[in-house]
Amino acid sequence: MIAKIPAAYSDVFELLDRHNIRGVVVSGVAVVLHGHLRPVFDLDIVVASTPDEQNRALQALMLAGFMPSIPVPLNLLTVLRMFDQREREIDVFMKYHIPFNELWADSAQIRVGDSMVRIASLEHLLRAKRMVGRPHDLLDVEGLLAIKQSQ
Repeated sequence: MIAKIPAAYSDVFELLDRHNIRGVVVSGVAVVLHGHLRPVFDLDIVVASTPDEQNRALQALMLAGFMPSIPVPLNLLTVLRMFDQREREIDVFMKYHIPFNELWADSAQIRVGDSMVRIASLEHLLRAKRMVGRPHDLLDVEGLLAIKQSQ
């Protein structure tokens, strides 16, 4: 797996924006965009919870060259992992620890390349990272808390 930076996904952000796909970036890319620098290996995005919007997101990503890791209907999944030929990975969450409408309402918009990207709020990132609790999530919590204290 190759470490990447958020800008490595700028074409994906532009694509989602162009197709009016409602999604919120979470996990590593959101952590980095909030200011805690650490390696990023994939893009995690939570898409709106309606079947139509989930299908539109999947179709847009497939048009961009991302292929699903398993051919299963979206309504049966919590997350769908997709890959492209450039060795990029996107995890598309249909369900997440925090309901989509809450994520969307509190998300921040940040410019990456030529596109605006919605990222999970600092509070939602902290909440999700604490819930999952893997060692790298707890390191992210420490980094994000340091950012929060400096604001």
